[in-house]
Amino acid sequence: MAIPYIVCRKVDATKKEKPQLWYAVGKKMQKKSGRTERDVAHRVAQRTGFHPGVVEAVLAATGEIIEEELSDGRSVTLRGIGSFQTAVTSKGFEHPEDVLPHSVRLSRVYFKADRMLTLAVKRAGCHRIPFKYYFPKELLTKKMELADKQVEREEDEMDGAECS
Repeated sequence: MAIPYIVCRKVDATKKEKPQLWYAVGKKMQKKSGRTERDVAHRVAQRTGFHPGVVEAVLAATGEIIEEELSDGRSVTLRGIGSFQTAVTSKGFEHPEDVLPHSVRLSRVYFKADRMLTLAVKRAGCHRIPFKYYFPKELLTKKMELADKQVEREEDEMDGAECS
């Protein structure tokens, strides 16, 4: 498995004279959103033997518990997954006693992935989606077509290696 990406041309806004360069941009492999708790519950159930409905209920309760803990000012760390935390903000005041609850707001809830999870995903590597799937045919160059064929050959070799 590898993380898919496409190639896009971008301009460096800080250096207007510089030419546009090509960069890798992550590409999600679904139209909208991602996997749902039902999808995750079914995969967890397959690996653990628990009933999918039970796993789905546990996931739902986990979300509720995280919400409660964050609302009480605590962070939540799930080993192998990561940490959920909150950040608050307010406008500036001249005196500390003027910083009252009605002037403070949640700026964001953030998630920091577990280090081992991050390393595991990094080991998955990346693969380029062939140009022919997102570049208009008239913009494809010979080099791009050759690069697409090379990617397809490598994928075929990987499929063959998995089957043996």
